[in-house]
Amino acid sequence: MLISSISSLLDSAIKKGVFPCALVGISYQNKRYIIKKGHKCVTPFLEILEETDIFDLASLTKPLALSFTFMYLLSKDPKIDLFSPIGRYLNLRNFLKKIPVYKFLNHTSGLKPWHPFYQTFLKEKHVYKKREAKLKKIIEDIEKMPLENVSGKKAIYSDLGYLVLTFLLESVYGKSLDVLFEEAKKTVPFSKKAFLDFNPLKKGVSQENIVPTSICPWTRKILRGLVEDENTRILDGVSGVAGLFGNIYGILEILEFLLRTYRGEVWGISPEIVKFFMEFKKETFEFSLGFMRRSLNGYSALGTAFSLETIGHLGFTGCSFFIDLKKDLIVVLLTNRVHPDRTNQKIKEFRPFFHQKVDELLNL
Repeated sequence: MLISSISSLLDSAIKKGVFPCALVGISYQNKRYIIKKGHKCVTPFLEILEETDIFDLASLTKPLALSFTFMYLLSKDPKIDLFSPIGRYLNLRNFLKKIPVYKFLNHTSGLKPWHPFYQTFLKEKHVYKKREAKLKKIIEDIEKMPLENVSGKKAIYSDLGYLVLTFLLESVYGKSLDVLFEEAKKTVPFSKKAFLDFNPLKKGVSQENIVPTSICPWTRKILRGLVEDENTRILDGVSGVAGLFGNIYGILEILEFLLRTYRGEVWGISPEIVKFFMEFKKETFEFSLGFMRRSLNGYSALGTAFSLETIGHLGFTGCSFFIDLKKDLIVVLLTNRVHPDRTNQKIKEFRPFFHQKVDELLNL
């Protein structure tokens, strides 16, 4: 019933042009359900989606790579106090250095949402060649920008905050984020089918196994294994904002690990730290540390589905996951709604309907 109903729902969405393909993964009561539909590529040729195909996870990078690595490092080698001003660890300008680290994680730093930093590097390729120099230049530019809001007064989803966090981890621990993530990943008992990593093409993955996204405005070629996010692409595909690629097995397995850790069943990472990141709440802000809390005001990707103890994240490319901490439920939706046109916004209407249907079918 569950599989056939979700399959029909995905078929209908594909016909309506919501996305070319979709992979759904549900983990509930020690059972997994995996449903795939559609063509991963619609131009220049049609290609059927395979169950182990790899998606550009976009902003799922924030919880699954940066926050996960943060939790690991605080468990194994805690060099950062989340409540200390970030200026304790980085030599930043006056207003920025006073902001506590946790406010960058829950999007209350006051920084603006986004800025096209990549344009500088496209114009000055000869000046900034190394990734470290580019990241440092981005941080210097962020320092010069006025805050969008008073720090701590409002939650504004900010890629800039996660660029600062990338710089923080790399500066304090002396390694790039992808290397730190590789160390953190060793705590997860991934299966042979699982993939979750940065720069899949550099890791030997064939383009045929990667789901394409949109047409690159620089080269006019379809992106396939190169990250959709331009600022991350300029940083050699590695940032805390985006850059993570994964298949349904990799995502389900890291989320199942986090949920089991949260329940105190495994100890690769401190359960206390995982609970702190997931349950963190300040006032009515709709973010914990690295995760989105369900929205109670205005649009919600969940609609009315699942409990109030649900956290997750959305990705620009059409990917998402949610964990209902109360009901031990994980729901992952992987799509490439940006292929071949990133202006396609039909998924906004589909997401709440999809989650409500899952909720109904599981009799939650």
